[in-house]
Amino acid sequence: MLLADEDAQPTKHYLGEVAFGYGLLISPTCDMYSQLAEEPIPAHPYRVLVPILPLHEVAAATDAVDRNLALLRSRDSLVPYMYLPALDGAFEESVACLFRPTLVADEFLADPPRRIAQMHPEARRHLKVKLARYWARVSIPRDGIDLHERGEDAVASERTPPSRYDATP
Repeated sequence: MLLADEDAQPTKHYLGEVAFGYGLLISPTCDMYSQLAEEPIPAHPYRVLVPILPLHEVAAATDAVDRNLALLRSRDSLVPYMYLPALDGAFEESVACLFRPTLVADEFLADPPRRIAQMHPEARRHLKVKLARYWARVSIPRDGIDLHERGEDAVASERTPPSRYDATP
């Protein structure tokens, strides 16, 4: 849990409390598993998440978000955040705070399984654009990133079990 400095002026970045809740996995999948092993084995025991927070809380505590709610909802143009519409049964309209990454153990995500959703390919591409914009400070056109991962179609299978992170079958 992180508490904001009482004297800080939250103009662009949400400085409020973050408690245990939902997160967005931002670890590159090619870095999560050994690329040379015949069977999928973790390359290392760590994953990087950014917190998902209710939009109304972030807007109430952050001037830039409050002033730009329409832009955030329509174009997702606030660089430090990724807009996430409500996910029925899971979370309300929210934002992923790209500027607040957290390192967690792979086992924490897998035991018990905690993944509630997986991004559609277009949403994954959008996340890559947002991460490049925030962390590398470069603007990449959406069509400059492939919609699907390299070799994704070749490994698709209806016979393999779901991810060990999946909370529901």
